[in-house]
Order: sequence, then structure tokens, then C-alpha cells
Amino acid sequence: STKLEKNMSLDMTNDSISMYFKKIKLKNSIIKKVNKYIEKKFDKNNKILGVHFRGSTYKTARGHAFPATIDLMIKNIDLLMQNYGYSKIFLVTEEEKYLKDLQKKFKDKILFYKSFRMKNLDSYKIYPRKNHRYLLGEEILVETLILSKCQGLTYIKSNVISAAIMFAKKKIKTHEIFFGLNTRNKYLSKYLWFIKSVLPIKLGGLEFLDKKK
Repeated sequence: STKLEKNMSLDMTNDSISMYFKKIKLKNSIIKKVNKYIEKKFDKNNKILGVHFRGSTYKTARGHAFPATIDLMIKNIDLLMQNYGYSKIFLVTEEEKYLKDLQKKFKDKILFYKSFRMKNLDSYKIYPRKNHRYLLGEEILVETLILSKCQGLTYIKSNVISAAIMFAKKKIKTHEIFFGLNTRNKYLSKYLWFIKSVLPIKLGGLEFLDKKK
């Protein structure tokens, strides 16, 4: 078995874990859904940037990396499209508002898989459809496999991205973004992201950071 550290520094791309990926066998039904989407939506003439835009509980999770705000993610995507020539964006997000706001900005450049997205309540705190929890798992797996078909990825580090990198048949250009880590204080962690998201940088607001520092 693999030992996971308390600070969650290990991920699927780590050599001690990645070897187990060879044992994963995907259901044909999942592969068919991925291939159907790729054939319908992905054009070989387009250079596609996969965007994993986390929200919901990531805003309050103790010790986790802070997620981006909408404005910061738009700024990030704009720069990547200008500097690397991406012409389309495949967006993975669990928040309906994030999808709508990025569609408003990037219009027909946005591609997405039809998965369940939360509006006000966390997706895991409600049960709006039959087999909801199973379907949430299936949908993120399909989205992860579609991310693995993109030419580039931008993200806050997560197991979804690690899995996409491992599933990829060829090397993907990665553009990780980092805004620091939430406190491990269970009381302050519930509010810190919301405070930093509205503060200017000089007063401790969110800013792009070098993760190595």
C-alpha cells in the first residue's frame, strides 16, 4: 500500500504511485463516451487548452491550495492563449457560475462536457437525480480522460489533473497556477479565501505565486 503524507504532497504522478496506473482498466462504456465527445467536439486544427477550474469546497478546505477567482482564471487563460496559441478551451468545473462567466468571456471558444454543476448547494450535499453520487464519479472520470486529450492543461494541482497526465498518450504542456495554501485552522479556513479574494495584493489578496518559494 502507499503511504500518503499528512501535508498531501504525494500525487499520482509520483513514481511510487504511478506504477499502479498500469493496473487500471477502464470500462468500454466510459471509453465510448470519451471518444464520442472527442470526435464531435475536438477539431485536429485546434490547439486545445484544458482548464480545471475548482471552486466549491476548495475555497474552504484546510491546508489545500487556494483556488483562483473568476477574474484571475480569465487573466491566466488570456495569457496562455496569447503566448502558446491555444484556440479552444475545454473547461472542467463543478460550478455553474464559472461556466457561464467563462462562456460570456470566451464565447464559442469554450467546450465542456454535459455534467452536473452546482448552483448554490454543494453537489455532494444534495441528491437531485437517481444514482447521483455514481454519476458524479462517472462524469469527472470522463472529463479527466478528455483533459488527457488536450494539448495543454492549466490548473491548481489536484488528483484530477494528475490522473489526466497519467492517462495521456503523449506529453501535455502543463501550466500550473498557485495562489498559496489555506490555513489548517478549522475556523479561519472557512473564511480566509473569501477575504483574500476581495483584498488588493498589497493587503494580502490572491496573487500568482511561484510554488517553489
